[in-house]
Amino acid sequence: MAPEPAHQRTQEQSIKARKHQLFDSEERVDSGPRQPFRDCLRRTPAAPLSTPVKAGLWVVGVVVILLLAAAFVASGTRKARPGPTATSPRPVARRVV
Repeated sequence: MAPEPAHQRTQEQSIKARKHQLFDSEERVDSGPRQPFRDCLRRTPAAPLSTPVKAGLWVVGVVVILLLAAAFVASGTRKARPGPTATSPRPVARRVV
């Protein structure tokens, strides 16, 4: 068997070192104290959408519905594929008795 090239060995060592840095690290980063979801929800006020935002969402919704309807209409108006021509007859299967 031929010995491994030095480049391949250093590349494998580099890959193993990066793997260790990324995945095998036991260090855990703590982002500080966390509050329960219920407390966060209780402290966050409900803010309804403004009128311009609601109008914009309605306009986008109508455009999407119109595009969907146009796609359905366009898919129904395709021409049917032409059938076999008279110059190329279909092969006839013959039974052997």
